[in-house]
Amino acid sequence: MRNRREVLKALGGLALVAPVLAQQGGMGASPAPVEPVRVAAKPIPWENGACAFCDMPIKTPEGQWRGRTFPKGFFEQTYSQIAFEKPRPAPHDPKQVVEALHFESIACMVNYAWVHGIRDGEGATFYVTDRGAYDPARPQESVRLIPARQATYYWGERMMVVMNARLVAFADPAQARAFAERHREAHGRQRFLDFQTLWDLAPLPEMNLVALLARHAGLLGPQGGGHSH
Repeated sequence: MRNRREVLKALGGLALVAPVLAQQGGMGASPAPVEPVRVAAKPIPWENGACAFCDMPIKTPEGQWRGRTFPKGFFEQTYSQIAFEKPRPAPHDPKQVVEALHFESIACMVNYAWVHGIRDGEGATFYVTDRGAYDPARPQESVRLIPARQATYYWGERMMVVMNARLVAFADPAQARAFAERHREAHGRQRFLDFQTLWDLAPLPEMNLVALLARHAGLLGPQGGGHSH
């Protein structure tokens, strides 16, 4: 029988050998992950576009809207999109054939995809707005879409974004960390997440979530739009 030191030594040897086996394609090596085909992002219908999940506009309303006035660029900073490989009936409205679905919140996109069974990389590509390149003074012009699977997500407990989803996305993790540092006191608790984690946590908390999920699952009629914070 081996003593504890001998067992640890053997395990250490296996740890050193494993990378070599993987590089040589040895027995037990995992195949390299295959990058899903990327569907190109589609044009954004700023003037008349509405969120496919909550029905709110994707462009920040001018003046008062539903009794509230929003800062310039408040909605656009979290715009998200599901672009399809080929036109298809919209899951929430089969009479409408779409090339893409548009959302004013990252959480709205994830929740819509979760309830309708749409997966990134399976005939569709999910996109989010890079908050690091975003300029609220030029909202539509500065929206830069990046693949959702490549983004770093920042969650701030007291961060105010549309639908109170508390999420923004960054192409550059360093910019996400700098953003978090600038808003540490204002936002309270903070978290960084990747897209797989968001998907694993779905449905994500946001305003009116239960009613919206029930509606998209066919349990309610078309009424019951979202509310914004």
